[in-house]
Amino acid sequence: MSEQATAEESAVPMPRLGVQAVLRTDVGLVRSENQDFGTYTTPREESQSHPGGRLLVVADGMGGHRGGATASRLAGETIKAQYLGSETYDISQALREALTRANARIFTEAQANPDLRGMGTTTSALVVKNNQAWFAHVGDSRIYLVRGDEIRQITEDHSLVASMVREGLLTPKEAETHPRRNVLQRSMGVGEDVEIDISGPFDIHENDVFVLCSDGLHGLVKEPELKEIAALPIDQAATEYVRLALSRGAPDNVTVIVAKVVRIGDGADETVIDADETLADHPLDETQRDTAPIVAITDEAAEAEAAQPSEEASSILDDTVKSPVRQLEKTVETPMAAQPKPRGSFLKWALIWIVIIGGAAGAWLYWNHQQGVAATTSSHAR
Repeated sequence: MSEQATAEESAVPMPRLGVQAVLRTDVGLVRSENQDFGTYTTPREESQSHPGGRLLVVADGMGGHRGGATASRLAGETIKAQYLGSETYDISQALREALTRANARIFTEAQANPDLRGMGTTTSALVVKNNQAWFAHVGDSRIYLVRGDEIRQITEDHSLVASMVREGLLTPKEAETHPRRNVLQRSMGVGEDVEIDISGPFDIHENDVFVLCSDGLHGLVKEPELKEIAALPIDQAATEYVRLALSRGAPDNVTVIVAKVVRIGDGADETVIDADETLADHPLDETQRDTAPIVAITDEAAEAEAAQPSEEASSILDDTVKSPVRQLEKTVETPMAAQPKPRGSFLKWALIWIVIIGGAAGAWLYWNHQQGVAATTSSHAR
């Protein structure tokens, strides 16, 4: 009887699973520039791709005022373009080729431009397709998997303190406050070649939640809190993650993608985006933060960019892969989050009035002085 029941259960088809995803990024409360970058593919883009599936990428740049922002954006845009344009159906291979290409692009640009010399970035990329997932990873950004009451970091930090923890030289608690906790042993674009962690495929379950984030989040918000917040609707969860980091000082940029595995009906896209709610921009009001509102990537913008004829789309894809530097000229100088409004106007007018009042007072004193001199002269003359 039990064998028959087991056979019947195994014969039941698995539900088709898709992914809903939302991105939030914030400059934080200390940095003047957002050097993080996040992106993901849309169903329309995926439908024209050989490997397919939902691709999600978070990168955290480093290397000077311009270098970090350039490296992270170049990583995200090149990985996305290379993955979508890949000729292979093997997702692991497509991911490896995409990160390898991005590493070469960052390194080449750094060598060609003295202002960008030494720039690099972390990169964490996740693909979900056909009820399975794969990831590629370099650096100390992280991917967490929240399943039921458990949370697990599925990537491995490529940092000095993480290596010391693995070797038993530090405890995880000691690593959190170690003075060299930000030293990376592996990053994208610093050398001509980079070792890339590739993992997958592994099975996913309905209601699984993936959290991809930079260390601006996981350095301040620990796993029990990440797990608790992941139970919220994903747009609320993403906003709450950033809000919590800001409430704790946010000394670094904060970027997070929250992706939930959902059941999809027959005939629906294998990967799902809820354009009305999931990707809605929910900025924090001024009572909750002192700097700029959270920036979300909206589905309307992504769909508009993707809605090109197939030949034109192929041309755009080729240009992005072959000439990422040209793409960067238009994007790197634009801040990822609006900056606070300057108080220069108030100060300017205050200084003007001070000058006017000071000048008037000086003129009055000079006039009185001259009158006194004239009176004295007249009296001597008499």
